[in-house]
This record gives sequence, C-alpha cells and structure tokens, in this order.
Amino acid sequence: MTTYAFRITAKLAEGGLDAEERKFPLVLPAFVRPIEAYLSERESEAGNRSLTLWCAGFNSEGEAREAGGPVKTALMLAGVLLAFGIDVGGDEVVSPAKKPRDGQPDDRLQPDVHGLQVVPEIEGMLFGFLRVGRSVRDTISPSDFEKKVAEGYRPDKHLTKKQTLSAQLFNQSHFHASDTARFITLISAVEALAERSRSSPAACALIEEFLRMAGAVIGLEEGVQKALTRGLGNLKQESIGSACRALVRTHCGEPAANDFRRLYDIRSTLLHDGEPPSGTRLDVELCVLDPLVRLLIARHVAASWRTSVDE
Repeated sequence: MTTYAFRITAKLAEGGLDAEERKFPLVLPAFVRPIEAYLSERESEAGNRSLTLWCAGFNSEGEAREAGGPVKTALMLAGVLLAFGIDVGGDEVVSPAKKPRDGQPDDRLQPDVHGLQVVPEIEGMLFGFLRVGRSVRDTISPSDFEKKVAEGYRPDKHLTKKQTLSAQLFNQSHFHASDTARFITLISAVEALAERSRSSPAACALIEEFLRMAGAVIGLEEGVQKALTRGLGNLKQESIGSACRALVRTHCGEPAANDFRRLYDIRSTLLHDGEPPSGTRLDVELCVLDPLVRLLIARHVAASWRTSVDE
C-alpha cells in the first residue's frame, strides 16, 4: 500500500535558525506523526536559506494535504511572531521535475514546490533547490522556533483571506533590501487587515446630494464625471487611514494608534512625493513599525480565534 508525505518548503529572510544540526525534529501539540525539519545546506548568493518540513505515513494524498495545511499556516505565523520573515509561498512549482533518462514515468522525481506539496513516500526521491533572498543576521534556536510554530498550530482554525495576506506581506517585508520598500509593505500589511466602516447617516445624505449635483453637471467629459462620482461614492466609507488607526487602537492601544498616525503620514508623503518628509529616518521608523505590525497581526488572529471558540 502506498503511503504519502507532505513537504513544506519555505524561504527564511533576515532571521536564521541557530541549529547545530541541519536536521532537527519539530514537535507540535496533538500532532501524532513526527515532523522533520531540514535547514538548507546551500545558501543563495544573498546568504539566505530555505527550510523544509517533512512528515510521512499518511494513507492518502487528501489526508496528507489536510494535515499539512495547518502546519504551513503555523509556519507563516511563526515568521510573524519571531519577526524575521518566513515565506511559505503559494504552492507554486519553482522548477519542474527532472526528466528520467529512459523517458518512463518515475514518481521519485518530483518538482520543487515553494510551499506545500504532497508526494508518495518512496525511497530515493529527488527534489530541486530553491533560490532565496537576503542575508541572515539574527539567529533563532530550534527550541524557540518550535515554540512559535506550535503557538500558531491550530488544525481546527483557519486564517481569513485578509489575515493571510497581512501575514504574507509582513513576512515578505523581511526580504526587501530597501528600507522604503519594507516600510510601504508593512503599512500595506495593516491596510490588508482593516475593515472600512460606513460613514454616518448625515454624512451619507450629504454625499448623496453631492452625487445628484455631480450627475446634473453639463459639459464634463464622461471619464471625469465617472471619476468624480466614484470619488464621492467612496466617501460613504471612512478613509483607509482612519480604519487602520481604529484597528491598531483596538488591538494595540492608543499609544500605538498615535505612532501609526505618524507612520501613515510618512507613508502618504513617501507615495505622493517619492521621498519621506525631510529629516525622516526610515531605518529608525522601521524599528517602531515592524514590531507594531507583528503585534497587530498576532493579536488580530488570536482575537478572531477566541471569537470562533465563543461562538
């Protein structure tokens, strides 16, 4: 009888694992099968590594995939909690399977997938290699790494699409060499979580009046009139900046919301003028923004998982 395994391959950004051995066990709560973690032996030109998790002994492909999904989610959340960036990918093939010399199908030859893949458990399997991102500066012990993955391992819970996108953006920010790109990406991670509330009834009524006036104007080009109407209609919801501040205030408190107001103003100037306000040091501001976003994502996920339990 054929058994199956899941394999999760992720890229590590500026944080690294301080492991004496390149192979070490990963123990998760209530997960009965052993998971083996492999730290890549070869580093990319930028000095980064990849991490591969391997777990075998499943009776079907579906069983292996169902077990691997929550582990992949936990790995992504560990990147947020540890603040060094773990890119778990989108399960895309980064290099095809090697072609057998005799041209006959060979299940031992598998494509290299960035993310989760399920394969038959066969001796002598061959996978490709991943190219990965930036240099590794800080190191994490295997025990601390295991602890953070375990914190995010909840097989009965799922991230929302917005939480997934936010966590992906946070992790990707640690692969950017540019402080500017990293800053914008981290702000986007907050925007991805925000939910814009509807403006007050009085404000909506006033906007409706403006919309009627805009529709009655004669002589405007069609494109201009549509843009004006769309812009006015957008005012029926609070601004994305206001929604982000409310989100940060809810999960991180008023001081963090005040910090985010300043950081969002920097973001606006950066995008509108192509450079931050005079005298701004993005490397210093990142020391505030990065932990703020990390805390926000962690608390947002924890709150939503608590709510689902209460319901």
